Amino acid sequence: MGFRDKMKSFFDTTETKNFPYVNKKEAGAKVLVGKVEEKVLMPQQTVRKEKRDELEVPLTANELKWVESFKKKECPKCQYIFEQIKGDKRCPECKSKILVRVHYQTREECLLKEEEVQDFNRLKESYSNIKWCLRVCVRNGMLSKDFLNEWKTGSTEETAFKVMWKYVSALRPTYIEEGKLGSYRNTVLTQAEAYTRRNMEEKAYKAYLSVGFWDTNGPTNTQTTTGENKFECQDAPQLRQTLKTIKDYQEKNDLSFEQLEADFISVVEKELYKDKLPLSAEQCCLFFFRRYREYLSELKENEKKAIRNQLV
Repeated sequence: MGFRDKMKSFFDTTETKNFPYVNKKEAGAKVLVGKVEEKVLMPQQTVRKEKRDELEVPLTANELKWVESFKKKECPKCQYIFEQIKGDKRCPECKSKILVRVHYQTREECLLKEEEVQDFNRLKESYSNIKWCLRVCVRNGMLSKDFLNEWKTGSTEETAFKVMWKYVSALRPTYIEEGKLGSYRNTVLTQAEAYTRRNMEEKAYKAYLSVGFWDTNGPTNTQTTTGENKFECQDAPQLRQTLKTIKDYQEKNDLSFEQLEADFISVVEKELYKDKLPLSAEQCCLFFFRRYREYLSELKENEKKAIRNQLV
């Protein structure tokens, strides 16, 4: 069985009275017949490269000035013409340091001065974020041309995030009404990833706490049914990115576990659809931070092993 088939088998789910997630993990276990819920998007399920390349974003007005310079093979300071480009070098004429970069869309090589590289990297990151917003919308059923029409050529990265979130957040009530809690959970993860991309650390931290709440409750959890619905929340898997974000934020802000738990409860209490899930905020907090402590223990053990390996 290939990787794709294994993932499909793992996430076979069906609608039950209490909670809509069951699978066929245990041999001989009955699975209730009902509406099939789509898979929760896991980190390893990425868009294929050829599909990504189809989703091109037009260059903004601020980027167009770079296109012409990326076609020139000359020193950006004294205009000395190079016959060929092979990595970073110094100009044989003016002796200035020259850095070689490849344009993120046109794939043209360009010679840049050191002070230009930082501006170029910012444009590259901005373009990556705009394209990420486009991919999120297309993955959720929006036509790429509709996204680009709303975003408009020459617009900004901030506009792209607004268009994306306006569209994705509008899907949330429908997901709840149709019992697609896995799809709703994916929108929570999208929100957390968007905050991370925008370097909004506190909002990203709280959004990942919300992801942890939903994952503890079951969209990536597994259970079986033998006459009644069994929910094993202590076995609920958690995204490593969720745990890592919380750890990084805790260390940076010197937060106690008591403060983390208080933040978790505060975030969950603001969740509009918390009553649609089987566990209360307090129960979720107990199981989630048990897993978080296990994660920290694993990291410490790995650090000890690395030190031992260095000493051998």
